[in-house]
Amino acid sequence: PPNSNGTAGKMNGALEHSDQPDPDAIKMFVGQIPRSWSEKELKELFEPYGAVYQINILRDRSQNPPQSKGCCFVTFYTRKAALEAQNALHNIKTLTGVSEASFLF
Repeated sequence: PPNSNGTAGKMNGALEHSDQPDPDAIKMFVGQIPRSWSEKELKELFEPYGAVYQINILRDRSQNPPQSKGCCFVTFYTRKAALEAQNALHNIKTLTGVSEASFLF
């Protein structure tokens, strides 16, 4: 059954939101992230800019267990949040464990 905002009340395991991202939401590529970081750590980095719909770390599946390639895709619920994160973090945010000192969007 629909909930109060008219969308189906289906929860996605790790996410608190039950709705879909805005139709104009951006799926952003982010490079130069620490290979040791998990989706949880990335979500903590990005959430100050807006609610995160999905984070997908690209992994080398030939490794056992699969190893991060040091990049990911991030989808925010709103285009505005994605652009704010990009503007705030692009070539600015320095992370320990990354020899090149910035994210690439």
